[in-house]
Amino acid sequence: MTSVLVVEDNVENMELIICLLEMKGYEFEVAMDGEKALELANKCIFDLIILDIQLPKIDGFEVLKRLINTPNSNTPVMTVTACALKKDEEHFLAGKCAHSLTKPYSMNKFFEVVSIYL
Repeated sequence: MTSVLVVEDNVENMELIICLLEMKGYEFEVAMDGEKALELANKCIFDLIILDIQLPKIDGFEVLKRLINTPNSNTPVMTVTACALKKDEEHFLAGKCAHSLTKPYSMNKFFEVVSIYL
């Protein structure tokens, strides 16, 4: 079964992502901060990680860097962020981000990107 780690601190955004994943029958785990995300990434192997950038405790950029030292070092990471600046793209690429979506995004765009990796 396909498994996704959803890292999102905004409850409404998380519920939207979960709803979309459930529509396709994907299994998922949820983390509401970077610390919990890394904890889960050390326990389970995921097929995709959906990662918000603005997170409490440990931000998404740091999570991207630290994922290299987890069993998910080769797992594709799709970032979702409300503030995509040119300098952010450099962080995403340096952090091995597979794809980045800027909020708000359409359901079609979400599925288009997710289907690339799952």
